[in-house]
Amino acid sequence: MQRTALRRVAVTALALAALGGGALATAGSASAVSLKDGHVETGELGLYYSPDRGGAVFDLYLEDEDFSDDRFPGSGAGAGQPVNDNTASYWNNDVHTWWVYTDANRWGLEGSLPPGYIGNATANFRNKISSAYYYKY
Repeated sequence: MQRTALRRVAVTALALAALGGGALATAGSASAVSLKDGHVETGELGLYYSPDRGGAVFDLYLEDEDFSDDRFPGSGAGAGQPVNDNTASYWNNDVHTWWVYTDANRWGLEGSLPPGYIGNATANFRNKISSAYYYKY
């Protein structure tokens, strides 16, 4: 958990610096992760609006304890729709297990998505996910 926390703190600091002080000034920053931009990059969890990784995708690099204020970015099916209770499939493109919950703040049913996992949400989770974390307490 400590190794991941340090990485995520660094990315958060970079993102905040970019918002407050302009754009990141490196032309070759292919390793920089764009947060919640609709593209699943290495180290992110993708939550898809449609089954089989279809439609718009909500990508997470950092935990999100409450999806109620999030919307699917992009232009595919579901773009602009709320993420809360609207996930039909996933892709864990991270080296760590992600945990999803049917309610905000780690409440409700809990499911784990191991590294590299790609699949459709089961009946217990389809269109019911409200929070996600990259570590478990």
